[in-house]
Amino acid sequence: MQKLAIVGGGISGLSLAYYLQNDYDVSVFEKDKWGGKAYTQKIRDYLMEEGVNGFLSNSPKTLELCEEIGIKPVKANENSKIRYIYDDKLIKIPLKPLDFLKSDILSFKGKLRVAMEFFVEPICDKEESVEEFATRRLGKEFTRRMMTPMLAGIYASTPAKTSMNAAFPKLKKIECEYGSLFKGMIKLKRGGQPSGELHSFEYGMSEFIEKLKEKTKANFIKKEIKDIDELRDFDKVVIATEAFVAADILKKYEKLSSLLKRIEYNPVAIVGFDYDKIKPVCFGILTVKDRTLGVLMDKYIFPNRNGIRAMVGGARWSEVKELDEEKIIKIAKNDIEKITGAKNPKFTWVKLHKNAIPNYSLGHQKLVSDIFDEAKKAGVYLHGNAYKGVSFNDCIKNSYELAQELKGKNV
Repeated sequence: MQKLAIVGGGISGLSLAYYLQNDYDVSVFEKDKWGGKAYTQKIRDYLMEEGVNGFLSNSPKTLELCEEIGIKPVKANENSKIRYIYDDKLIKIPLKPLDFLKSDILSFKGKLRVAMEFFVEPICDKEESVEEFATRRLGKEFTRRMMTPMLAGIYASTPAKTSMNAAFPKLKKIECEYGSLFKGMIKLKRGGQPSGELHSFEYGMSEFIEKLKEKTKANFIKKEIKDIDELRDFDKVVIATEAFVAADILKKYEKLSSLLKRIEYNPVAIVGFDYDKIKPVCFGILTVKDRTLGVLMDKYIFPNRNGIRAMVGGARWSEVKELDEEKIIKIAKNDIEKITGAKNPKFTWVKLHKNAIPNYSLGHQKLVSDIFDEAKKAGVYLHGNAYKGVSFNDCIKNSYELAQELKGKNV
């Protein structure tokens, strides 16, 4: 049996090891903690996610994997459907077209501009930023009020810094196939909300990681790999780390290393709090312009959670990576008081990720194609959320597809 090395024990590396455990003698190397940013901190009576807090049930591979390893996801309660935007005031996000018309989320002029989307000609022969795409199809007001907070929540980025083609390829495909987003959604019988329902695990994301590791036959090695030559005894090597870490490991391949370094990362601090009273009861609140990108009301949507989390920084305010924990907590606390009115938290916690989420900038798809071409020449495989999707579901789906490739099968 051939020997396979996987460098990186996050969700991408671990799920790949699971899918290949019967086809290779697998060794997984991890320098820090298993699960990477899919990790649940247990502090006193609190469960605090260092990163992702759940996944949508619209990806069959994630649900299949849960069933295979014997873990049952927990569906978020009805509060998870209630979401707000903060733009100097709290605005509830409407879920239905009629609610949208009645809502003050956009001005009358802004709503009229959105309705004109039916008549906007598609552009399919060039890459656009999210800002360019959304402004062209839906107007400036929609872009500012809706797309700005959404980009902050998903990528910790901004519409101007993000490639529409790379970050939202399905929406770009709908535009080009149907000529309009609304026409496509009508044909596909979909509304504007993401498909699928939010799920997590009873005691946090680490419960999934522990179960996945338990059900995987592999050599789990706590060791930092600094150079690809350390793995010369393996038949195949997969680097499933952040792109800049992969660049250092692969430094002997100068062109490949240089390309990997071009993938930027946005910093995010996750700040945990608990208050005796905090409203609104909802999934969370995303902001349009504040240093706090959003507030996730974990305590109101999943069992065994009794705190909330604020996301601070991102591309909007990258200075967060230079601050100490005390200053970050102060900023988040002040923003939460401004947004919700809640004061005097009885619990505080913070985790700073100086390189939290890869930024899918303009040119990302071409860059990834060039990176993979160079990796093929070097005889290595690259894997992880830096390339083809940042979500929990993306990581598992991409692991399955890479596993099929390493097995010599067509996906």
